[in-house]
Amino acid sequence: MRRTIAVLLALAVFAFFWRIVPHHFNMTPLGALALLAGARLRHPLARAAVPLATLVLSDLILGFHDTIFYVYGAFAVIALGGAVLHRRGALAHAGGAVAAALLFYVITNFGVWAAGDLYPGNGGGLLASYAAGLPFLWKTVAGNLFFTLLFYGVFQLSAHREAQQQHAHR
Repeated sequence: MRRTIAVLLALAVFAFFWRIVPHHFNMTPLGALALLAGARLRHPLARAAVPLATLVLSDLILGFHDTIFYVYGAFAVIALGGAVLHRRGALAHAGGAVAAALLFYVITNFGVWAAGDLYPGNGGGLLASYAAGLPFLWKTVAGNLFFTLLFYGVFQLSAHREAQQQHAHR
């Protein structure tokens, strides 16, 4: 468990720095961090705490916005849903990355519409919000896939190294 926490904290630091440096919109490792925290940590509060703490700390630098609760809520749901990936392979994690991107899109574009600043408060406004978010969706999918598989690989390498060290001490 110590290895898991150390790897997750290292990945959270990486995600923090990635988020505060210039990057393409929605191509961040936060979805991957949420998925892996959900898959690797046992306690539901810990699962959500890792990505949410990373978001809060980076938002202290970047600034807060009117859809913050939708963004934070989306990542909390992704982290809690990541529990289904426990002991699953790379293909399942890739599927989780795509599902997480779609969930993030649905929740956050609803939040943009609900904020009431950009779109009328009717069905047409909601559809317009979702249509306006489509150009960002593929970037979220691409970012989630890339970082989820990268982070999954980091965990696999870490577990392999730990097994080698344990074997060497016997």
